[in-house]
Amino acid sequence: MKRAATIAALVALSAVFGAFADTPSKSSAPYVLIQNTSTQLIDVIKAGKGYYDHDPDRFFKAVQDVLEPVVDFDSFSKGVMAANYKRATPEQRDRFKATFKYGLIHTYAKALLNYGDEKIEVLPPSKPAREPDRDSVTMNVWSEGKAYPVEYSMHLDDDGKWRMGNIIINGINIGLTYRNQFATQMSAPENGGDVDKVIDAWANTIAKVDPMGRDQQKDQQKDQQADPQKADSSKPAQAHN
Repeated sequence: MKRAATIAALVALSAVFGAFADTPSKSSAPYVLIQNTSTQLIDVIKAGKGYYDHDPDRFFKAVQDVLEPVVDFDSFSKGVMAANYKRATPEQRDRFKATFKYGLIHTYAKALLNYGDEKIEVLPPSKPAREPDRDSVTMNVWSEGKAYPVEYSMHLDDDGKWRMGNIIINGINIGLTYRNQFATQMSAPENGGDVDKVIDAWANTIAKVDPMGRDQQKDQQKDQQADPQKADSSKPAQAHN
């Protein structure tokens, strides 16, 4: 249970690194941001443990304040909806983005509270990024003698700021996992392809995702066998325009 909780916390940790520092340069920014902000983020977690029980909303707000400037919720939620994004109305798209953000923040804010004294090792870039506006950073989190690799995809937005578009933890593509969950709920008999019903139930859907990624790993292996192009798990889930 402790290890599962740690893995869940790592997903949230990988999403929020880099929220506090200014961008030094396009080539080094993602790596430097993670290096400079890990201590500050851990302080947020430690403080939250002291007041969460009597004031959970304060902790959720603190996590949201960190996540919001960093996570590209627009592209993340669009990728999760995938082909359903095109058929959704503008109102449904906005509503899902808000629901997705709420569910993600609340699910992983709770997971953050399980973070203990694990060692975080940010790996320096081994080679230049292939594209000047896209990069990825890998870090190992050591827990109980085992290293858990966490990688997150970053892109440079039009405003010149780096934002996160996807997370891969221990080989599990989180964007793809959520996309599969959305597709499953769309085809579920009780929803009958109704986008509004899937949006209404999304908070419960995301809460059922296994923090260890065991179910997701099985699903992704099936996807990769059916479609070899999905084997590259480093790419975020993309919507069909």
